[in-house]
Amino acid sequence: MRWVSLLLILVLAQWAQPAAAMWSDLDAARAAFDDGAFSRAAGVAREIGTAEGYTLAAHAEMARGDLIEEKDKVRLECYRTALADARKAVAGAPDSPEAHLALAIALGFVARSEGGLEAHMQGLGEEARKHIDIALKLAPDSPWAHAALGGWNLQIAYAGGSIGEAIYGASVKAGQQAYERALSIDPGNISIAYQYAVQLLGLDGDAHRRRAAELLDMVVAHRPANAMERLLRQSAVNLKQALDQGRPEKAMQLAEARLGRAR
Repeated sequence: MRWVSLLLILVLAQWAQPAAAMWSDLDAARAAFDDGAFSRAAGVAREIGTAEGYTLAAHAEMARGDLIEEKDKVRLECYRTALADARKAVAGAPDSPEAHLALAIALGFVARSEGGLEAHMQGLGEEARKHIDIALKLAPDSPWAHAALGGWNLQIAYAGGSIGEAIYGASVKAGQQAYERALSIDPGNISIAYQYAVQLLGLDGDAHRRRAAELLDMVVAHRPANAMERLLRQSAVNLKQALDQGRPEKAMQLAEARLGRAR
């Protein structure tokens, strides 16, 4: 509003109440998200009709599908709805790294749910990488953008193995480097630490399990600030318990359930 001249004061007065209502609705959507009412958060955020609103709606739908819903069909519906919201966010704010990341993550969830071959045929992996690269260009120091790049690499390595790596140019090493970069920027980010740990456990291997255990310790030690963090911490407790009991196969099974392979 810094560019507004005195000639626009009356116009601004007319917009004052709608603008206040919009921010009030966005705050209400964020509060619902923090309370774990993801469906309500998505609905309120979507009705705002802004790029920021659609971005929040996309994240709420993804959280609902990933952390709340248990049926595969319902989960996929959540992810497809999130994808539609994220596309609207990017269309409304093409220079928003958050919108591009929401779109990339939604594409990843849809790809994970539909299966590797179907995702490949639709070009979902390539499209996701494009939006991650845009986000990194717009916000090179964003921990979320680096984490998304790490997740993209490890998900392809997990789902497609050497063939997937050859097709997309992904690798476990690149995924780990990107995740470590994200945590070097934001060391206390438990959401990133949790997702990194789950993906490492899905890959199996002693070195991966050791690093995953360190990350899970960090998540479990964190005091949750909202519903999502509580859900992540409980999942981390279950994974850590399996590792502490010397049951790596159980930890891997739990991780695979989180990654969409085993239900």
